[in-house]
Amino acid sequence: MKRGVAIVLCSLLAPTIALGQEPSIALDAPLETTIGDAIDVILTVTAAASDDVAVPEQSFEPFEILGKKLTIAPSPDGTSKTFSFELQLLCFDVGAHELGPIRVRVTSAGGDLVELDSNSSRIEVRSLLANEPDAQLKPPSQPAVIEQDDYRLLLILGALLALAIGALLAWLFMRWWQKRDRPEPAPPPPPPPWETAFAELHELERGRAGAIAEGRTEPWVDAVSDSIRAYLGRRYGFHGLESTTDEIAGQLDLAKSLAVAPAEVVGFLGQCDLVKFAKASLADDASRSLIEEALALVDRTRPSAVRHDGGAS
Repeated sequence: MKRGVAIVLCSLLAPTIALGQEPSIALDAPLETTIGDAIDVILTVTAAASDDVAVPEQSFEPFEILGKKLTIAPSPDGTSKTFSFELQLLCFDVGAHELGPIRVRVTSAGGDLVELDSNSSRIEVRSLLANEPDAQLKPPSQPAVIEQDDYRLLLILGALLALAIGALLAWLFMRWWQKRDRPEPAPPPPPPPWETAFAELHELERGRAGAIAEGRTEPWVDAVSDSIRAYLGRRYGFHGLESTTDEIAGQLDLAKSLAVAPAEVVGFLGQCDLVKFAKASLADDASRSLIEEALALVDRTRPSAVRHDGGAS
């Protein structure tokens, strides 16, 4: 007999032993609210420290659930935990409504499951128009004049001012751009010295007959001599017009690409010096020979590649 009673007691206490502590549940809700306002309800469950508590999906009619928030607080001695479920509800039906019982599930560390129901709470849902027996809409009111600042003119003036400032800045920039200091373009490279010598000698050749006939033999020969001296100086890198015949001969002795004998050049310049300083006469044939010799001298001393490509100018 005693053994049977013990078995019955053990079966009744099995959920409690499995959960480790008898859980408790309490529902706290306001007594009244206004239709359309949110209703804050707190569901508090105290269980063992190893238990887990949840609010399963269920109907709260005529209430609608808007949100749910859970807060867990352990006890000071660490043997239990308090689960606080903050439920936010909403009701659109006027009158007294019963909330609950709300069902919760408690799960132990060993996997045992127990469902508990909270207490119920009666909530009075009132209407804002409850004191009006025959509520009516207000009659339409007279239109009211509302003054509003108009910034359109100010915006237009601001846009025009911005355009004027932009145009002024663009004009100032263009003036600065046109007056800025710009580097002078590099001059074209000078023509090769043989081209300059050919041009000068051909010009002297065209005026040879007139100069001889008019007795301007000395200036004409002097011009031929200066043209050759200037050419030799530019061709071989010395001051030809400021050098004497002997100095030119010394420079030509040092030249590495001289195609004629320096004595031949010295002889030509000496012939010109004889007419210039000794005031010797020069016949028509002799002047023709002199200018032809000068042209040949330039042609023979210019670079071989130029001479082969273009021939005598």
